[in-house]
Amino acid sequence: MSHLTNIVRKELKELLTPGSVLSVMAMVVLFAMLGGLVGGEVEKAKVLPAIALVDDANGETTLPDGTHWSLYSTVAKIYSGSIPEGKSIDDYVVRLTSTDLPDGSLDRAALQAKIQEKGINSAIIVPDEFSELIQGKKQAYLEQMYLYEAEGMFGSSPSIMASTVVGSLGTSLSYSLLVGVVGAEDYGFYSSPIKTGSGTMVNGKYVEDVTPSEISSQVSSQTMMVPIVIMIIIMMVGSIVISSMGSEKENKTLETLLTLPIKRTTIVTGKIVAAAIVGLVYGLAYMVGMSFYMNALTSEITSGVKLEDVGLGFDGPDYALLLLSMFLSIVCALGICMILGAFAKNYKSAQTMTMPLSILAMIPAFVIMFSGWYGSSPIIQGILFAIPFSHPMIAMQALMYNDYTLVLSGIAYMAAFAVVAIMVTVRLYSSDILITGLGQNRTYQRLTGKKR
Repeated sequence: MSHLTNIVRKELKELLTPGSVLSVMAMVVLFAMLGGLVGGEVEKAKVLPAIALVDDANGETTLPDGTHWSLYSTVAKIYSGSIPEGKSIDDYVVRLTSTDLPDGSLDRAALQAKIQEKGINSAIIVPDEFSELIQGKKQAYLEQMYLYEAEGMFGSSPSIMASTVVGSLGTSLSYSLLVGVVGAEDYGFYSSPIKTGSGTMVNGKYVEDVTPSEISSQVSSQTMMVPIVIMIIIMMVGSIVISSMGSEKENKTLETLLTLPIKRTTIVTGKIVAAAIVGLVYGLAYMVGMSFYMNALTSEITSGVKLEDVGLGFDGPDYALLLLSMFLSIVCALGICMILGAFAKNYKSAQTMTMPLSILAMIPAFVIMFSGWYGSSPIIQGILFAIPFSHPMIAMQALMYNDYTLVLSGIAYMAAFAVVAIMVTVRLYSSDILITGLGQNRTYQRLTGKKR
């Protein structure tokens, strides 16, 4: 068995400790559980909500042309297409009058108690003069009453139904009034004299009936996961690698390793290969867990636009470039970790060296998630490009817009950065700085002329 294989096996045993594996599995389970909870809230929000219709006049209105319009019948038509099998309109539209309330008056507190008793959190209140105002060609008033409850991000979904019903009532009554004046044939013109359409240019292609906001929400749902996963991987693997090197110094195992007849390049390569394997394993685990959470979270807020239909989909080569970019970013992170770890005196001091790496991972993650590469200023773009961990985050969006120049230049930059980092690490491993420390290193003494 070669020296490189032995080094890799040794490093894997040290990095894949029961504690680190359990922590990763715990995070995966946590994300999956959060996804289940969010998914449950989303499904709960999709259930057809019931409303209370408070009307002493029974909703019957005589229009100026002598015809009749029923508020309740109109509400029933709005609900009719969405009522599940085995249910009736009375299960979703609860009709109330002031006589149903304890004191016989339309007191808001009494109405709140009544609709809460029936498990309803919104009501439409029809005033007594509603029909009289409509018949006299005057605007009538409908009140929407909601009960606020702290139920999370989707807790307001049931109240949207009351607003939808009121809007539909206005449209229905407007139709009944206009038809009596201009006729059914001319109603479309008088109600909407201007017909509008929309379309968006995407990658040089005009896509009809799609708005930028719809595309943006879908793109955000697809690109949000990569920055989070990359940030977590780099912070966690970086912490493990630096701490491992500090522990090796403290336990004197690094001195023993360096005295063996093994090339320093082999030692560095073995450590980086092992750490890269751990990083990829952790990354896969986090992506599985995050997918449960992100899919549940974004299913309610994303539009129905398919990125493939607007030319922003991914194909095989795109995924290959993204994976290559992720791998090189991990290698770059490991190169930085190896350099930082070389200056750690022990396990405790190694813990303090993870902060610069964490900051370098967090900055691009938050910038990419909130403003994106294309929405950032040239100065911010320059900073992001210089941080090697940014490129897989940038690549996710760049590949959608066929910006292969940006992706390939990022891959080339990370490859060069990784080579330089490995060369610096090999140089450090070839010196006595790992054993004696920075101040007592001969190279340091030659450069500064100082002895300590």
